[in-house]
Amino acid sequence: MGGSHEQTGALGSVLDRRWSVIKYAVVSRAIVLMLGAVSNAIINDYDASTSLVIPDASSGAESVLGTLARVFVRWDSFYFLHIADAGYVHEQEHAFFPLLPLLMRLVTGTVLTPLGGWVDRRIVLAIAGLVISNVSFVLAAATLYVLGCATLRNERLAYVAALLFVAAPASAFMSAVYTESLFAWLVFSALLLIVRQRYVWAALCLSASGLCRSNGILYAGFFVWDLVVCSDAWRGRHFVALAVRTVRAAILVAISTLGFVAFQAYGHRTFCQQPAEATAVPRPYCDSALSTVYSFVQAEYWDVGFLRYYTVRQLPNFALAAPMVALSLAGLYTYAAFDPLRIATLGWRQRRSVTGIVVPLGAAFFRRELLPHVYLWALLLFVAMTTMHVQVVTRFFSSVPIMFWFAAHAVTSGNWWQQRMVVGYFVAYGLAGVVLFSNFFPPA
Repeated sequence: MGGSHEQTGALGSVLDRRWSVIKYAVVSRAIVLMLGAVSNAIINDYDASTSLVIPDASSGAESVLGTLARVFVRWDSFYFLHIADAGYVHEQEHAFFPLLPLLMRLVTGTVLTPLGGWVDRRIVLAIAGLVISNVSFVLAAATLYVLGCATLRNERLAYVAALLFVAAPASAFMSAVYTESLFAWLVFSALLLIVRQRYVWAALCLSASGLCRSNGILYAGFFVWDLVVCSDAWRGRHFVALAVRTVRAAILVAISTLGFVAFQAYGHRTFCQQPAEATAVPRPYCDSALSTVYSFVQAEYWDVGFLRYYTVRQLPNFALAAPMVALSLAGLYTYAAFDPLRIATLGWRQRRSVTGIVVPLGAAFFRRELLPHVYLWALLLFVAMTTMHVQVVTRFFSSVPIMFWFAAHAVTSGNWWQQRMVVGYFVAYGLAGVVLFSNFFPPA
C-alpha cells in the first residue's frame, strides 16, 4: 500500500508539473506576441518588404489580423507563406520543406474557414502559420519535460530544462511562421517514443520531421544506438539476434528518412523530368544520385558550404553565435570529462556510472543514456560551425534536448555566476531577438 501511494504521488507530481510547463509556455508565447506587436508599433522596420506579401487591410478585423501577421512574417517566413499560397514555383524554394505550408493550408481550409470570406487568403495563411508554431511550441515544451523525466530520471532537472526551453534564446523564431517549434515537437516526441520502445511510431514522427527540416534524418541514428549499439547480444555473441536487431534498425531508419527522400524525389521530378518546368541550366542533381535538390539550392542560392562563411565580413555573425557555441562546448566538455573512457568506447566501458530509478540532481546530466545525445550534439555543432550560416545555431539547437539539459544542469548545480549567465543569456537574447525580428533586423 505504501509503495502504491508513493507511485501515485510521484505520478501526480509529474502531471502537475507538466501542466505548469504548459502554463508557462502559453504565457511566454503571449509575451512574445505582445512584445513583437508593441516593438513593431514604435520602431520603424529595417525592411518594409513585408507589405509586398501581406496586403493592406480593407476592414477592421482584417487590419488587426494583418498587423499581427506582418509582425511575425519575416525573413524565411516569406517563403513558407508563398509555398502555402502558390506551391513550389521557384527552384530556391526547395530549401524550405513542405510540412509547415501543408499544415497552413489545412488549418486555413478547416479551423480558419470562417475568416475566408472577409480576410485576405494570405493573411489567413499567415495566421494559420502562427497558430501552428505557437501550439507546437506549447506541445514541444510539455514533451521535453516528459522526455527529460524519462531520460534524466530527475524530475527537477527535467522541469528546469523545460522552463529554459520556454525562455529559449530563439523565442521569436519559435512563435513566427518558421519550422522551429513544429520540428522540435516532432523530434522530442520521437525521442520519447524511442525511450518507451515504441519504435514504429517514433520512425513515423521522424519521417514527418524530415518533411519539416533536413536534420530530422540525423535523429534516426537513435534506432541504431538503441537496437544495435546497446544490444546485450554483443556480450553473449548472439550474432543471429544481433543481425535481426540490425535489420530492424535499418527498416526503422528507412522509414525515418521517407519524408526527406520523398521531398527530394519531388524536386528531382519537377526540375529533371518535366522539361516545361525545368531550369534552363542543367543541374547536377539531375545526373548524380549523390546530389539532392536541397544541397544544391543551399549552395547555389545561400552560399552554404564547408568553411564558406569564414570571411571577415561575417565576424559579427560569429559574435552572435558565440554564446550558444560556448554553452555547447562547455556542455560537451563537462559530460566528456566525467568519464572520458565512456566517450571513447561508445559507452561499452566506463569508469563511473550513474544509475537508479531516481538519480540525484547533480548526477542526472552524466547518465549513460545521454551518450547518443552528446554525440549528436557534437556533430550538429561541427556542422553549424563549419558549413552553415553560423548565426542560425541559436535556433538550430532549439530542437536539441541535451542543450537544455546541460543549461538546466548549470543552473541547478553550478555556482552563482554560472546560474546568472545562463538564465541571463536565455532571457536577454530571447527578448532582444523578438524586438529585432519583429522589426526585420538581423539576425535571421
